[in-house]
Amino acid sequence: MPAIPITDQFGIALDAQPANTSALLTYLKQIPSLKLESLDLTKIAGLTLDQPAVRNISTGISFGQPIDLGKDAPKLSIAAGVSGSLKFGDDASCSLGIEATASAKLSEASGVLSFGAAPSTKVEITSTSHFPRNSGVTLAQAVRDTVDQFTIPAAASDLKGMAAGQRCEVSVNGKLRFSGSANLLAVTNPLAAVTLPSPLPGVSVKAAGNVSVGVSCTLETEFAVSATKLDTGLVRLGWRRKKASQVTVSASASEGIEAQIGSTELFTKIIGAISKDPEADLKELTSAGLSADQSAEIQQAVKAAVARKLEISVQAAFTASDTQTTAFDYELDPAKWDDASQHAIDAALTGDLSLLHAGALSGVTCVRSIWDDVRKRSLELDVNLLGIFNFRSVSSLALEGKVLVEPVSGALTITDTATADRIRSTQVNFGADTEKLRRVLAESFLLTAAYHGSNHELSAPTLRCSHSYFDLQNSTGVSEMWAKLHTGIGLGLLTLADVMLPKDVADFGRTLFLASADYDDRLVRSMFLDSTGTALPVELYERMGRMALQFVVMPGDDDEARLKPASDDILWKRMKEAGPTTIPSLFVFFAEPIQRAIVSDYLTIRWWADAMSKTAQLLESRSTTHEQLAAHLLDVAKTTREEFGQPWGLIAMNLLVQPQGGARMVLTGPILALEKQRDLAAVATK
Repeated sequence: MPAIPITDQFGIALDAQPANTSALLTYLKQIPSLKLESLDLTKIAGLTLDQPAVRNISTGISFGQPIDLGKDAPKLSIAAGVSGSLKFGDDASCSLGIEATASAKLSEASGVLSFGAAPSTKVEITSTSHFPRNSGVTLAQAVRDTVDQFTIPAAASDLKGMAAGQRCEVSVNGKLRFSGSANLLAVTNPLAAVTLPSPLPGVSVKAAGNVSVGVSCTLETEFAVSATKLDTGLVRLGWRRKKASQVTVSASASEGIEAQIGSTELFTKIIGAISKDPEADLKELTSAGLSADQSAEIQQAVKAAVARKLEISVQAAFTASDTQTTAFDYELDPAKWDDASQHAIDAALTGDLSLLHAGALSGVTCVRSIWDDVRKRSLELDVNLLGIFNFRSVSSLALEGKVLVEPVSGALTITDTATADRIRSTQVNFGADTEKLRRVLAESFLLTAAYHGSNHELSAPTLRCSHSYFDLQNSTGVSEMWAKLHTGIGLGLLTLADVMLPKDVADFGRTLFLASADYDDRLVRSMFLDSTGTALPVELYERMGRMALQFVVMPGDDDEARLKPASDDILWKRMKEAGPTTIPSLFVFFAEPIQRAIVSDYLTIRWWADAMSKTAQLLESRSTTHEQLAAHLLDVAKTTREEFGQPWGLIAMNLLVQPQGGARMVLTGPILALEKQRDLAAVATK
């Protein structure tokens, strides 16, 4: 068996004799020579690992020549010079680390030693041997044994040959792939248009319905795959996200598994799931004879909506796992492996975990999987039905209107043609413009809430209506992150103790933020009328609007002065007496942009308070006709301020019923991730 020469800075040599299972013999194209750059073996070789002087010793390791790794075509290469390290730990361990570069021609089909790594990126490989304490093992022997037993976790056979107590890890920037099936919960959000027929019709939709989909996902990030041989003979294999690494997720519904993308099959399943009369709706959809263009639009919109919802759910689960917690964790028993088990493990170590999710494998136990976490929670697909009350059935709305996807949140929006033209994106095919849709959804929610609160029957009590906000930022500063977290506080999902930001972070990277609030008929009615049926006073709405502002404006920001009217009752009274044109005179010590912001806040709060109060008065009166309510709401829609589609409007409405309303927030990012939910149904039944 060829020896591996190991020399110190003075040329003193040790010869290592690699075991048959050593990765240095299995994968290296040439036998390397290793130089310990900063050690003097004459002084320390005889020290034992239990001596304090040995603990935390470290040195760089130089390779005498470039080395290629790979059984066939080289997948990784080690440069000549310092490309490694040797470290001793206070737990009687010795670690040998190697830095390699992935081949520029590396592909997803490269097989062994690919790990899912991106081409031309750095790959760090570390193999650690643990020795019994007080065993008398010397530093020199520990070095020899660590080199002898050096393991690269590239295949099932490598894991099987590991020594007890040994740990190996590979850190890469690359891709992890997995696939399987998932339960998609289509959740309806029936929203009213400005003009409704009289008498108000019922709608043939349910609150939610389930659809089974096949899923393929790819995670692209910096991750580590590690294997540890336990004293029991089992191997613990896991993948974890590296600290502060950006995560990109791409997903699709896979062909050939029950619900297929590439046809209208999935769309018909969604309609069937949320319809009260699936047979009639599906018959109407089938008999309509969709044109090729209509079919293509629906296909692409539904495909994009499902894919985006999958991406958000997987990204939330992956980024929420901290760097010490494995996202995918398995316990392996090599003695029980069969061919299928070894094939699945081999595939996983190349970056494809799909087979590990396919079903029971001999000698393979899943300890934790973020994909299982996502599946157990169920994937929620928001289906906004804009103007559904004018069409009664979802199939009629789809056939006579448009099916669009909002690209940030993944919400599927089925709407009449006029509204579709208003919200359609000019940049995304079959997509809705984020800003425009946010405003229309907020406006429609306010209209829907008013109709739900009226004496007119609009829908079954089981139907909810939802108010939502969604935003995607490529670069998120500290104040912007605080604003997102304070939205969660405003919705009652977080406390101040939950929102401690990590220190010394100026940019939180690319973040996705979703927030929503859900209400049933009882809660919506309580937004306007008290328990006796009396209209809530305008002063209450003003107070809630000012309180909501305190969750939107951050103390310490340049516009902190906006908080003064929000918290000072006397100042607010003076502002009402002065009127908007005179308000700036009350803030002469602040710059003009701050004065304008304060006036804008005032006008927004007064608009909302007046709109809610006047609506409440109409709802209080049993003599109010459908036409009178519709005329009032038309005026509200025309004057709806942009701020109502921002977090302020979401929080202001929720404060009226908190903590009884349902609420949810999802925040994903490379540094900070949160997911919180308060269930509407659980609270509403108390």
